[in-house]
Amino acid sequence: MTETTPKPLTEAEAEALMEAASRALSLPIPEACRAGTIANIVAASQAAAFVMSFPLADTDEAAPVFRA
Repeated sequence: MTETTPKPLTEAEAEALMEAASRALSLPIPEACRAGTIANIVAASQAAAFVMSFPLADTDEAAPVFRA
């Protein structure tokens, strides 16, 4: 099985996701909030695609503690 890097969502895909989630949760999205919600879904999918694009070996493990 070959793994591929997920692609960020398009605005149309993000809108479809927003609509589906809104219906599933019975959570209406006001018209004034729709553009911002879609933009945030797209931004989150772009960030996720970036993180998922980093290659990891099967032996790589998460750090147990992060310290500043």
